[in-house]
Amino acid sequence: MGRSPHSVSGVSRRGLLSLLVALAACGGDGDDEAVRPLLDQIGPAIEAVEAERGGPQRFFEINATPQVVNLFVATDGATGVVPYVYIGGELSSPAAATTAEGATFTADAVTFDPAAILDGVTGELPDSDVVLFSIVGGPGGAVQYGAAVRSDAGGMLDILLGPDGVVQSVDSAS
Repeated sequence: MGRSPHSVSGVSRRGLLSLLVALAACGGDGDDEAVRPLLDQIGPAIEAVEAERGGPQRFFEINATPQVVNLFVATDGATGVVPYVYIGGELSSPAAATTAEGATFTADAVTFDPAAILDGVTGELPDSDVVLFSIVGGPGGAVQYGAAVRSDAGGMLDILLGPDGVVQSVDSAS
């Protein structure tokens, strides 16, 4: 998304994005309504993970597709990661912990408005599908917001967003 790829469990961020986009593409419901990620479920997903783990956590990444919210919790001084999936208001059992690297953040760094963060993107590309919204750790515990957008013609864009939804950069995805 216009920055160096992060690596979680040896999988590059772009590789993870490709996998999630492929899964989202398979989950269409056949209507003509544009696809949007579950932004309003990110807060409840964070709360569910923190309740499950007994308090505030550090995250490498949180992302939302139209079907699920994925949370990558940092462990062992940010050298390990435990992935969770939040779907239908329920938190899955954690997947096996693996090694990881990258910047982390806490829930209080996540300050976007779920009702407005994609307004600029969807205003400019109203018929395109937003197949992934991501929050990744940045320098000093900050976060970076991004969206993966698929056009009706099948092209993909990686869009880096400010917390207010202002588009900061756009890259074509391969």
